[in-house]
Amino acid sequence: MAETNFQGSQGISLLFGSGDKAFGTAHVAADTFTALPVISFSLPANDSAALEVASPRSGTLAQLETQGRHRRDLNVWTFDVSFKGTPTAVLKACTWAFGDGASAAELNANLGIGNGTANSAIMKHGTTYGNAATVIFIGAGSDATADDLVARGCLAQSVTIKEDVGSEGGQMVCDVSFWTAYPPVEEANTVAADATDTAAPKSIFSKSATTLNSEALLLNSWEVTMSRSLERIHSQDYSNYLPFGYAQTGPWEVTGSLSAKRDDSVYDLLTQMKGSSAGVNLSIDESSGFNLDLPDVMIEGPSEIDNGGAFLMQTIPFRAFAAGVSANIVSITIS
Repeated sequence: MAETNFQGSQGISLLFGSGDKAFGTAHVAADTFTALPVISFSLPANDSAALEVASPRSGTLAQLETQGRHRRDLNVWTFDVSFKGTPTAVLKACTWAFGDGASAAELNANLGIGNGTANSAIMKHGTTYGNAATVIFIGAGSDATADDLVARGCLAQSVTIKEDVGSEGGQMVCDVSFWTAYPPVEEANTVAADATDTAAPKSIFSKSATTLNSEALLLNSWEVTMSRSLERIHSQDYSNYLPFGYAQTGPWEVTGSLSAKRDDSVYDLLTQMKGSSAGVNLSIDESSGFNLDLPDVMIEGPSEIDNGGAFLMQTIPFRAFAAGVSANIVSITIS
């Protein structure tokens, strides 16, 4: 007879553990857990492994069981969480991404993954860091008693911050793509939230000014994505399959787009849109206590004219750079 327990998808809630912790160790009740305003999420599952098949023996016209090998030493887990863009949620995302969770949160050219340590491209198992999260999915475990799912050692591989007059009532949304090489665990958990984030999200309807190369733009939407590549470092053994740590294997890439009313300000940006190979400043300000500043951006690829509405809009894609080896790529002031 089939088991009778099941998980109601709408009953799952998420808690996010933070603070200094030995890397690879889950945060516990004595640490800080925050209930953030989650909009949607996906779930990591510790139920798969890559299957490698060795070369066949000559003269044998079948694949033999002895050729198969599950490679749990190669496993990584990814999952996505979308938050309302409150100050706490945005600054937590910055902490998980580049280790700066204090406004103004600054991603500069020499930040590595090791809790914001300059030029550090590695994180070592067992070393204490403050920028990895423990994510508890309460009620997502498949067992009747081990009814929670816990993901540890989670870093943000990608963070997108965005606003749109036609989506979510204009409220800011923060999308985080989490990445971990530590297997998720199903267990019974008694952790409770130390704080519940009930602050109002930022809103595009509070926007006071947007300037690109000092040209004032009227936006219907904007977004910026900060991403980098991560890899696990081997496996400590072939029983628990824990990594030796993580490595960042590529530079930060910061890209985004603006959807602006097509007017004289857009015309005055033709030099940049045609390609001047010179960085210009992009600043998005809101009267509610939010500023996004990218000191050095270039328009990337063709901009597009949108004639689907009552008036013309211009979509302007961009890529952000650092002006020097220790300069800011992004600065986020939020309160």
